[in-house]
Amino acid sequence: MSLTLRQIAETAAFASARSTFLIESTAAIPEQQLHDYWKCCRGRTIDWLRNLDGVISEASVTPPEDHDRLWQMASPLIAEVFVTEILTRVWAAILTAADLHRNDAVGGPIARHTLKGHTEARNRCLTLMANTLQIPIVKMSQVDRLRRKSERWSDLLIGHLVLNYQLDEFAFESNRSIEFGQSQMREIISATDEPVWDFVLAGVRLAFSSVDSVVASSDVWNRGVVRSVLGSFPADSFDGTGTFKSIRRVRIERVQSDTDKIAGVLTQKPAGIDRPATRSPLKFSELRQRPTEK
Repeated sequence: MSLTLRQIAETAAFASARSTFLIESTAAIPEQQLHDYWKCCRGRTIDWLRNLDGVISEASVTPPEDHDRLWQMASPLIAEVFVTEILTRVWAAILTAADLHRNDAVGGPIARHTLKGHTEARNRCLTLMANTLQIPIVKMSQVDRLRRKSERWSDLLIGHLVLNYQLDEFAFESNRSIEFGQSQMREIISATDEPVWDFVLAGVRLAFSSVDSVVASSDVWNRGVVRSVLGSFPADSFDGTGTFKSIRRVRIERVQSDTDKIAGVLTQKPAGIDRPATRSPLKFSELRQRPTEK
């Protein structure tokens, strides 16, 4: 099944809302999922750059009056680059936060590498819009609004990660992202986390309703990216229907699981140590007077 750009933005919101599941988990992130994420991001970036470079090359030899045709070709791809960057930045921040929490370096290097490639494609899109295609600004305004909207939502969704793990490098505007993070944390502490994130998810759906039916040209790569993101979450993040559990429920279940494990260790017989045999009650009839030595 194909993914729309709105669904990819929603995936970023779901991943951000449940990022604690992965960051606090003691289970290792599956290497296969990390490899698949890197492979799909790399393949998608290569396709983007090839297509964008083709438009730039054609624009250099095409009369300005034909640039409108080139814009009609390029604008869906540019919109895809802008919207999917939300998930790229959110996932990069989550993987890096997980490494910091575990004092490791597993997902962070992959996250930075994929974000670097995505940023290169984004810069190519901005160059195409600002310096290459000669078309009225009003025709670019819809895509440019989508770009600015994607930037704001990226900063909002990683706000709590920027605040807690000092991950300013993944925000477009670090001050804005920290402000978002502080607001989220205040709401979570004063109430519960679920209503806050339900509101955020609803906001994402509304904000990107204009691309609700837009299936990107890189759909195969995008589906691979989403599969690897969701597949990286621990199994205890989901209920029997495959739906994310609440953060409170997962934390309670993990505490209970850890308690059960500790109790099991305490009651288990240590290896190599035999318990003393239980003595049967001494019977009076078995007592015998020993003969005295002469």
